[in-house]
Amino acid sequence: MTNNKNKIFEKFYGKKISTEKLKIDGFKKPIPFDIYDGYAVCEGYNGHDFDMVYPQVQAVKNSKELSDAVIDYISDIHDKEEISVIHILITFYTLYIDGVEFKAE
Repeated sequence: MTNNKNKIFEKFYGKKISTEKLKIDGFKKPIPFDIYDGYAVCEGYNGHDFDMVYPQVQAVKNSKELSDAVIDYISDIHDKEEISVIHILITFYTLYIDGVEFKAE
């Protein structure tokens, strides 16, 4: 990813949290994503661009319904203060491939 794109992502989503290989339903191999608070991106993987959007941490922690949904989905956490970006991504992500929403079969 170009440095200019990194700066744009950081302006909207804050500093990059990590780069993680994520297993996505419908794909055999994990896909390496740059993870931000509310957005994850993988450019040029097997000739495609992958984007994920999900609620930001502060929005989830400020919403009882959203934080309860994360706690219910991720069985090893018990309090909204334990909720991380990765927990939110796993619970709520919408995946786009080349700009088109992907729905696993």
